Amino acid sequence: MMRGSATIGTTWTVDFDLDVGHGDLRPGGTQSELGVVVRHATRPTWLLGWTAWLFLVLPARAEDGGRGLDVYFIDVMGGAATLIVTPERESVLIDSGWPGNEDRDPKRIVAALRAAGCERLDHLVTTHWHVDHFGGVSGLSKLVEIGHYWDRGLPEDHDPAIDYPEGPSERDPLGAAYRRASMGKRTALKPGDSLPLRGETKAVVLAAGGRVLPAAPGSAANPACAEAPSPQPTDKSDNARSLVLRFRFGKFDFLDCGDLTWNVEQALVCPSDRIGPIDLYQVTHHGMDISNNPALLKTISPTVAIMNNGPRKGGSAATVERLRAIPTIRAAYQLHRNAGTKPEENAPAELIANRGQDGGEFIHVSVRPGGERFTVQIGAAGATREFESR
Repeated sequence: MMRGSATIGTTWTVDFDLDVGHGDLRPGGTQSELGVVVRHATRPTWLLGWTAWLFLVLPARAEDGGRGLDVYFIDVMGGAATLIVTPERESVLIDSGWPGNEDRDPKRIVAALRAAGCERLDHLVTTHWHVDHFGGVSGLSKLVEIGHYWDRGLPEDHDPAIDYPEGPSERDPLGAAYRRASMGKRTALKPGDSLPLRGETKAVVLAAGGRVLPAAPGSAANPACAEAPSPQPTDKSDNARSLVLRFRFGKFDFLDCGDLTWNVEQALVCPSDRIGPIDLYQVTHHGMDISNNPALLKTISPTVAIMNNGPRKGGSAATVERLRAIPTIRAAYQLHRNAGTKPEENAPAELIANRGQDGGEFIHVSVRPGGERFTVQIGAAGATREFESR
């Protein structure tokens, strides 16, 4: 608490208490909340002017109902980059897209950050070590300050329970760039861990390194498992080791599984469910059909699905068909139309964000305070649809 007085013009003196909350106590933390209490005012001739000044200089407070949660699905042409911004304007980026192309993907990420009103990136989460998910780190770290890095682990962490079938090696240029950018400010995540977010937004790790969160004692059997499909051959790639995060904001739940594949998806919901019902689902693995296990889809029963596919990557016709078979899904969006499948094997045209091959348009989900309702909009000026959370 800091006390002082201020003279406004020549006719009014105000004594005030200034309370700065939520200090910089955690990795990447920033001060985000100001409170001003006016204790005494003399000659309140300019009360209206003082009140207007307060509204101009103080940020909106989440507890005043001024802000909700924002999610941006950034088009990185078949890679992954999903930005979550909390009511406190704390930013979390899940994956950073591709390298190269004159830093196309980092620039698109920064544009989304700016659209959300953020000047820095508080948290960068890398779900797994494939180039389309962490390749943009080098360029991004040069364009914007990144507070803390979170990943599924690196070989030098020496965790005997985790393997690294595809690196990243310290000799690999992208692996070396990630290590330089994250030096001294990275943490490996395990199932059950949570991101240290301020306010009421919660982010829990449900799977990492091929391991899933243990079922709670006494968990009931999941009825969707009675019709679960047969396992596929063991996936030895890094996809199966992806981080899985569930974000919760009031009544609203969002699920991002990275590029998790069939068998580990099923382990998350069978024989018992570790996820729960989901309002917003990022269609796993860009919509590829070696992911998006029907047992998982039936269990989470999302209201809205958004696919981060590219024109020629992901967007499998089989995945589109599986999504259409889920009765709770009211809208299934795509970042691109799959150029290799028929129009009817894609989302309706009005639910596809990018018509041209160059792309660049994001999909923005805005969740109201309390999480009871959310809207989905293509770009900054597209049509908006509203949905109710469960």
